[in-house]
Amino acid sequence: MVSLWKKKKKKKKEETDSDSAAADGTREKRKERETHAIKPLSLPQNPVILRNPGWLERVVEGAFYCGCAGVASGLTFALVRGRPVSVAPHYALNMATNFVVVGGTFLASKETAKLLRQREGVVNDVIAGGVTGSAIWGLYRGLSGAPSGFLLGGIVAGMGSAMLSDEIGKAFDAFELPGWFPVRKITEEEEREMEEEKVLLGRMRRVMMGELDENEAAKLRNELLVRGQLKRERERDRMTK
Repeated sequence: MVSLWKKKKKKKKEETDSDSAAADGTREKRKERETHAIKPLSLPQNPVILRNPGWLERVVEGAFYCGCAGVASGLTFALVRGRPVSVAPHYALNMATNFVVVGGTFLASKETAKLLRQREGVVNDVIAGGVTGSAIWGLYRGLSGAPSGFLLGGIVAGMGSAMLSDEIGKAFDAFELPGWFPVRKITEEEEREMEEEKVLLGRMRRVMMGELDENEAAKLRNELLVRGQLKRERERDRMTK
């Protein structure tokens, strides 16, 4: 009787252990499925919103100016080539269309680059020039000419933008030629002195014509001597730089 009770107890324990093992295996499988399950995409907490206000107005305005330049160029080309007046509008229309297409492509590409980069700069013009150049070269020479067109258009647009940028203008203004160089930029002080010398020359003519008395003539002579001495000293200092 005791042995039978022990056997039943042992059997019950084995069944309990097998049930717990099966439950543990089920939980592990469930965890594994949850681990490898595809989780839904979640948006970032602070998403970056791309903005480029006023891009449409800039593109439309630039395309309009390109069209006006194309009309003027077409009319000028027709007159220079000696074409009849009746044909001139045809030249103007074709040239304006080309200008609008090329200019619009450049401006739209520039605004797109500005939107993606969220900043101004020469890089936007380089990208726009590359896109425009690749489009033109691709139309005329096929897809094989697109890379060379991108490179050429980017270089031309980058050089033009760099020449027109404020940084280059400030660099040119800050650049000073050596004192011995025959050509140099006139400073604001020298420009003001030139205007004052013109007034002094007018007074000198009046002295020579006898319109001013001797006191005014002596005062004018002393002023001219002082100015001449200061001018010679400034020229000497410039040559020694």
